[in-house]
Amino acid sequence: MDDYGKEKDMQWPPAPPAYGYPDDDGGGKRPPFVLIDPKAYFADRKNATTAFCDMKAPKLKGRLQVTFCAVAPPLVSYFCVHATHMDHTEFAVSPFIVATETDGGLVLLCVVAGKRPTDAQLLRNRQYFVYDACDCQLYHLPHPGPQHEINGFSLAIMREPNKGTGTCNLHPHGQAEFGHFVVAAQARFFWGKESPQLCIYHSATKTWSKKPVVIDSSREKHSTTKTFTIGGPKGTVAWVDLWRNIIFCDVLAERPKLSYLNLPPALRPRPNMGAGDARSHRNIAVLGNTIKYVEMLPHPDRSSSKPASHRWEVAAWSIQKANRSWPKDWHTECNLDSTHIKVDSGTTAAALPTLSTLHVGLPTVSLQNDAIIYFLAKIDYRQSEHTAWVLAVDMQTKTVTQVAEFCAERTLGLALGYNASSISAYLQTAPGTQRIPKRPGVPLMKCPSKKQSKDARDHKEDDAMVIFSS
Repeated sequence: MDDYGKEKDMQWPPAPPAYGYPDDDGGGKRPPFVLIDPKAYFADRKNATTAFCDMKAPKLKGRLQVTFCAVAPPLVSYFCVHATHMDHTEFAVSPFIVATETDGGLVLLCVVAGKRPTDAQLLRNRQYFVYDACDCQLYHLPHPGPQHEINGFSLAIMREPNKGTGTCNLHPHGQAEFGHFVVAAQARFFWGKESPQLCIYHSATKTWSKKPVVIDSSREKHSTTKTFTIGGPKGTVAWVDLWRNIIFCDVLAERPKLSYLNLPPALRPRPNMGAGDARSHRNIAVLGNTIKYVEMLPHPDRSSSKPASHRWEVAAWSIQKANRSWPKDWHTECNLDSTHIKVDSGTTAAALPTLSTLHVGLPTVSLQNDAIIYFLAKIDYRQSEHTAWVLAVDMQTKTVTQVAEFCAERTLGLALGYNASSISAYLQTAPGTQRIPKRPGVPLMKCPSKKQSKDARDHKEDDAMVIFSS
């Protein structure tokens, strides 16, 4: 056990996890929300969610196939892509999820053909696809073109509301009465322009268009890192700078005007505030009429102790989504210090990592309106091949309620790995199945790859349990 967590032998590209396919060994009701890996796996997998469409773009040929494998958290769900006339070497990066509808069945995907990862940085190489879980359809959008250069970080997708009611009347596993959708984004050069513009795609017309936006003269500093949709008759989009604020924009209004909402004060101001990827320690989500925000504050032990101790604090706030400009309305829901997390001292094993020795980040709010926050825990945040876990922490009871192993071969650091999404509630299920998948807990549910170290193969599942002590 002395070399537990050392790097495993890898294949590239990695094979998708064995769990969640095919349809959880027979199908069943989908979990109400998932933690989903935004990067696709290259695999020819098919189940009830599989959708196809022809690819018509330079360097893309044949048909694209997309399949979702949804499992209950803390296991991480994933999706697979397969191109009939291309292999993985012809893609600059793995196809990835750009955005999901906040409370609906739409997924916006980006596919980039090319020989180098840097090819993905060029807008002309990016092709966008929309997966509609409600009717299991995949659509290839026309390229925005140089006249609609977009800021990829600001992309959002939503159903276009009914003209009469302002709602889309969409239900899980049912058709929308008004099935058209809208994709919206800031123009590439949005801030600092006298007349900033939105780029909007309407599925009804299958065209991109531009629309001017009104920016208040007292605008604040903002750099979008996350997007979610409020929807409604004006098609409200929220652009989030996880270091600073939220900007709301009614993208379907004739003359959209921006409104600002500052995030709660930081747990502790830091000299490097605004540097690095905020997703390592901050996240936000919308649940019904409430916006929930969570922040972590690491307290690294800079002493010479070995192994190093990694204490951290976490706090969660909420605000009614109708309160778009009153930061004083943020309400503190709970606070937690990692040293207060309850453990069973009788199960401690010195050879295994403990909570205090793991690098922890990527706090993710549960979408079931409970006190659970999910965290990514890694033995070494700098390395992608080491063993990693997803922890479900109950902020009220101060306990780690569930643990699942996470295949971290494709993640570097603690800012990426999965996003919370309600897409699973809309995914098609296999005919004649009603079973609800059992939620995994401790001991770990394994995430095997085709190539593993001899040490990993020799250990039984019970030996792979992490002891979460502080």
